[in-house]
Amino acid sequence: MSKKLIAFLLALPASAEIIYATSYNDHTVTSLKLDGSSLTRVSQNLDCGSEPTWLTLDKSKSVLYCLNEGWGGSSSITSYRTSASGTLETLDVLSVLKSPVASTLFGANNTKLAVAHYDTSAFSTFSVADPTNLSLLDQQTYQLTAPGTVPERQDAPHLHDAILDPSKKFILVPDLGADLIRVFQVDDGAAAATAVTSIPTIAGSGPRHVAFAKAGRKTFLYSFNELSNTISGYTVTYKRDAAPEFTRIFNIPSGGPGTTVPAGTKAAEIEVSPDQRFVIVSSRGENSLEIQNFDTDGPSTIKSDPLHTFAINQQTGALTHVQTAPAGGRNPRGFSLNKAGTKLVSALQDDNRVVVYERDVRTGKLGKVLAYASVGSGPNNGPNYALFDE
Repeated sequence: MSKKLIAFLLALPASAEIIYATSYNDHTVTSLKLDGSSLTRVSQNLDCGSEPTWLTLDKSKSVLYCLNEGWGGSSSITSYRTSASGTLETLDVLSVLKSPVASTLFGANNTKLAVAHYDTSAFSTFSVADPTNLSLLDQQTYQLTAPGTVPERQDAPHLHDAILDPSKKFILVPDLGADLIRVFQVDDGAAAATAVTSIPTIAGSGPRHVAFAKAGRKTFLYSFNELSNTISGYTVTYKRDAAPEFTRIFNIPSGGPGTTVPAGTKAAEIEVSPDQRFVIVSSRGENSLEIQNFDTDGPSTIKSDPLHTFAINQQTGALTHVQTAPAGGRNPRGFSLNKAGTKLVSALQDDNRVVVYERDVRTGKLGKVLAYASVGSGPNNGPNYALFDE
């Protein structure tokens, strides 16, 4: 490719991108259009119930799944048809067991959806082969024989995430209440996922979300632990016709070795960059950084929680702190990266705001704010998750 052609392509204006954000208070899924430095609302949909939260996108089929935690009423899963404009068409709404908090697609051609239920201590699988006709496949409920190390938060199993492993044969489900990461084997021909093992975590850590990283032939697992505000790293060893083996290799504070957090801090989200070279985590309740106020009225600066970035040692899986950067405000409950890894979108639940940052894929560091928009209304009831339509 000639230098002139490369220069021409780089000079072309970037096409607009769609971002979806959920909000408890507005009971909405908001579609936002990112066009350069502009982030504008395209549409809002009210069909994800009273407390819409987690979003799972099947880009190949242009289908978006939204979980409604339903703390104030009934819980549900809503399927949507996406569009280039960002407008969502409701396909189906299925009532489910209370408090679904995270989901992942699995199975041949993404025909099944696995869901973790927090308050009702359950793991469910659903058929999404026809997104206009969602149906329950299987449901497994768990109990504790006694409260955990942190009894006020570990009075029962609290399943908080569901992710598919790189082999696409296992689903991992962190259980904050039981201090376990539950492992299920999934078979394309079986309706149910089979519990095969559990990874014991440090007592009182409360695993919230997990993420895999692939480094050549090596696989690593990272658990972000809400109650202890720590990151635990594991090597993953795959064996023929058996569940993987997980060996813990470290456990460090959320901000890196030697750091501490104020009382009331809660670990939130963890993501591995698309190039598998960096881990990013968000922390809630620290209010440790000052940033310029996005609004013209009010004080010149506002408090922000941090996003911590770590580089992954490609041989050992160890993490090295790279950057602590502002999340764009308070309570970054959820964030995500675009597929290129050049942008990060942060959902600030306590500030009713979605913020998009530029990101350097080489260094892993976040840069300037590219755009922002208000989402949600009322105190502490802004967006809790944001996702690129990619």
